[in-house]
Amino acid sequence: MESIQFHPGLNKMTLSHRERVFKALNHETPDRVPIDDAWMSYVRMDTWDALKKYLNAKDDEDARRNLGFDFRYLTIDLSDEFKKQTKFYYPFGLFKPVTEDIFEDEWGIRMQITSSKLHWRYVYHPLANVEDPDEYEFPKLDVPGRFDNAIKTAKLYKDKYVLQAFLHQTLFEFAWALRGFTKFLHDLYVNEKFVNKLLDKLLKYRIETGKRYIEIGADIIQLGDDFGTQRGMVIPPSLWRKYFKPRMKILIHELKRYSRNSVYIFYHSDGDIKPIIPELIEIGVQILNPIQPECMDPVEIKRKYGDKLVLHGTISVQTTLPFSTVKDVEREVISIIKKCGRDGGLVIAPTHAPQPPPYTPVENIIKMYEVARKYKLL
Repeated sequence: MESIQFHPGLNKMTLSHRERVFKALNHETPDRVPIDDAWMSYVRMDTWDALKKYLNAKDDEDARRNLGFDFRYLTIDLSDEFKKQTKFYYPFGLFKPVTEDIFEDEWGIRMQITSSKLHWRYVYHPLANVEDPDEYEFPKLDVPGRFDNAIKTAKLYKDKYVLQAFLHQTLFEFAWALRGFTKFLHDLYVNEKFVNKLLDKLLKYRIETGKRYIEIGADIIQLGDDFGTQRGMVIPPSLWRKYFKPRMKILIHELKRYSRNSVYIFYHSDGDIKPIIPELIEIGVQILNPIQPECMDPVEIKRKYGDKLVLHGTISVQTTLPFSTVKDVEREVISIIKKCGRDGGLVIAPTHAPQPPPYTPVENIIKMYEVARKYKLL
């Protein structure tokens, strides 16, 4: 077993969080690899609460500092008006109650808590029986409460940390959440007019949201849609090129233009999306997440695209974190850093939000971050 090493080098300085991240994003070797949350504190409150308890952290920020995160996060929030209609469903968040186990978000999409109480599933799609997307009105951006927390976060942390803004479920996932998965896939083949109108409305909404984030101070805009399964893509690449690539190109161009080319573009897709990686790079994606090792080898992706892409994630929530020993986690993190992190271009994070204990040992999550913090590159 190889122990954590502090490598000798000409430069042994400790960089600030912002300096470290920007070196990695610019494919320069930082003092250590940057580390990130990967949505634990936003997607899995139960996992995050277990981590805070283990660390004896007094609050979220105390836990983030303790773990050594180099990023902070900007989110779009519920309007103050909608919040008045909600109740808290642990560990999922604030939603408008429909029944004890069914809740509704601000878009009118309804979800039901599964029998395990760990997850939810979609049970109602507001556009399922609509003939024209213009019949449906999107939630307004210019309402009280929408960006209050993002503004507060930016004021507190912009000088010290790199700010990432969430625009996940950018087009594909949100379109089918509104329409229904099977129905939207059918639409892609037989209802082109409906698809184009809905995606154009979503594109406009995403551009406007992204501009607000840039005004607030975002350094990175996180885009993403799950186009991959672990055996290939959800839709043929030809359909992705027809409907999604042109709109993503417009979105990225507008965000880059509005930020005067200062914002970095992050793209998330679970699964195997190897057929479209070169085209994601072509349209301006600079950071790719999560590089699931079950279906995309991080070392291969680094070898092929490491001069153009930053790899974000790489530590499996399906195998490494839930089923390994602490020593195995250490070995895996060191291996990834050695093979993918020498010349920058790597951010260590889980490939998604780890499941809570007992499904994922807290000690394994802690060890992942500890190793990444202590393994020196300079």
